[in-house]
Amino acid sequence: MRLKYCILYIILLFGSLSICLSAQEKSAEVPKKIVVKAFAKKDAILLRWAVTDKYAWKYSNQYGFVVERTTVLRDGKPLTNPEKKIISGDTIKPRPPKDWENFIQENDMAAIAAQAIYGETFQVDNQEENQLLRVFYESEELDRRFGFSLFAIDQDFEVAQYAGLGYVDTDVNENEKYLYNIKSAIPKERMDLEPSGVFISTKDVEELPKPSDFFGYFYKNAFVLVWEYDQLLPYYTAYNLERSEDGQVFNKINDVPITKLADTPYSGVSYTDSIPQYGKKYWYRIVGINYFSETSPPSDPAELIGFKEIKTEPVFSATNIISENEVELEWTFAEEEQWKLRKYELLRAEKAVGPYKTVIDSIPPNQKKITYGPLSDINYFKLKAFGKHQDYKESPATMVQPIDSIPPKKPQGLEGIVDTLGVVALKWVKNAELDLKGYDILRAYRKDQEFTKLNKANLINESFIDSIDMTSFDKAVYYRLIAVDNRYNESVPSDTLVLKKPDRIPPTSPVFKTYEIKEGAVIFSWVNSSSDDWATTVVYRKNVTDSVTQPWEKIYETSVDSITSFTDTKANPGRKYRYTLITVDRSGLESEPTPPIVINMPGKLIQPGVKGLYATVDRERKFVQLTWRFKEESAIEIQVYRKSLEDSYTLYKRLAPEDKRWIDQNLTPNTTYTYAFKAVFNDGSVSEWKEIEVRY
Repeated sequence: MRLKYCILYIILLFGSLSICLSAQEKSAEVPKKIVVKAFAKKDAILLRWAVTDKYAWKYSNQYGFVVERTTVLRDGKPLTNPEKKIISGDTIKPRPPKDWENFIQENDMAAIAAQAIYGETFQVDNQEENQLLRVFYESEELDRRFGFSLFAIDQDFEVAQYAGLGYVDTDVNENEKYLYNIKSAIPKERMDLEPSGVFISTKDVEELPKPSDFFGYFYKNAFVLVWEYDQLLPYYTAYNLERSEDGQVFNKINDVPITKLADTPYSGVSYTDSIPQYGKKYWYRIVGINYFSETSPPSDPAELIGFKEIKTEPVFSATNIISENEVELEWTFAEEEQWKLRKYELLRAEKAVGPYKTVIDSIPPNQKKITYGPLSDINYFKLKAFGKHQDYKESPATMVQPIDSIPPKKPQGLEGIVDTLGVVALKWVKNAELDLKGYDILRAYRKDQEFTKLNKANLINESFIDSIDMTSFDKAVYYRLIAVDNRYNESVPSDTLVLKKPDRIPPTSPVFKTYEIKEGAVIFSWVNSSSDDWATTVVYRKNVTDSVTQPWEKIYETSVDSITSFTDTKANPGRKYRYTLITVDRSGLESEPTPPIVINMPGKLIQPGVKGLYATVDRERKFVQLTWRFKEESAIEIQVYRKSLEDSYTLYKRLAPEDKRWIDQNLTPNTTYTYAFKAVFNDGSVSEWKEIEVRY
């Protein structure tokens, strides 16, 4: 069996051959394994695989593959005993030659694959090739068979199935997910080929991306279509190019799928199409083809016209005022397109947007200047260049105004805002003058400062973005606007716009002046912040025992600058508090807190003390035993003081509040001792003083 095809296919095969040989040079580095891809459809799973080695391909054609399917999930839940099934029957091999006979007559890729698998020889049908090239082909025949086979099946999934490298599993359920394992049937002693698998369900439908960066251009009497290829290579192996004459109905124009036949530094691919009819518009688009012969959404269409139209436009180069009623207009046009010209027309309007009317027709194509009159107060001109195929290009408009000394009116409506980053956004009302050239914006940082022009060229829009220094001490920024006409007559400046700069500098902190505790309240005074934009002073309090993360409590705030004192009547006895002050300015910025002061509030002066204090003296055993009653739950300790007649009281012993007796053995005979008891409470208060005298 011998493949014969046209010159186009010969070129295609030579290009592919270079890829195949390049790949085979690196084959020693590639492990022998199976590579598998899968594609989910609503009612089927499409499988496609290949091998990475030419000998693995050769033996696989002989021994085939086994497709094993394992049902892993059902209704989203793993199966306790996954269900394994050989869905390939015995083995999957290339179909016998008889099955290919009709297929290769209608499918060129089938012919390539069949020739690679079953052909007695595999070479390009070129009778004029030299003997050296023929010897080279023969020595590398397995490389070519392997390479061309993979190329052909990449272009057509049905060919892949015929070649034993594709399978469609239709016995699938929507609520199940499968693990497909592709195994080689090659005997291990001949070749150990690493299997491969894929995990997929019918719900894993992949949305194919739309081809991108598609465009076309006219070049040497043909349309060149270009699009991105490498970026979408994981999705598409080839493309179809479609053409339309109305932008609605598209027809495929390529005989074989368009693919990239060589490894190049460029990521795109191109296709050249002859022009069916000059002067007519055509629409082109591309459709990607994946490994499973599924097609992508079409790309955005590219519109092309196939006639030799004028590509450049004339441009006015000078407007020479001859008098108040006459002007000489000069223009330029691209020399390389001069041969396409048929004539010029001069158009005039009262406004830049038109409407324009032809005032001079049939200007010779080699003419580059013309005189026109009479003129109005303001005149807009365009030049229209006509090609030989009814195509034309218009120049940009140019304005001509006779001698004018009247300035524009004073600009109105200047307003703006300043953000905290110092970005100023200005806008104003557009002037009505027809000959308005633009605006100049001026700025100053003080009322008495000279204004500075900010723009180099006249502003043509009614807005401007400025940036100011927010670290300076200036409180405001000042703007003015001047309108300029085409004769450079300037209007009087607009009213000055004063914009206050956002305050980013916090105020200074207030300072504590005095503080005291009086009749159970805390009284303190302070000195207010020295900042000009002072707004309020705020007093905060916090219990010393609170955690660091516990927020401060705001207990007082005043916006009257003459109030500089406060009395806290809600401080609890026996507690220790911190107090601090902050200043808030008119922009809402807060100062650093004043260093806090600590106030220790005394507890209640007298709490109930011990009762029934009684002493027992035992001189033989040399001790004094003291007993008492005490039931205050909030006490934290009982303090025992002792003195002799000659001494004063000293703290002698600390006892737990639940103790009811205590023995003193540190005694001197013939001495009179006085014991005093005092309880201490958790709020810092103490009990009344209880004494008892003992003779020892």
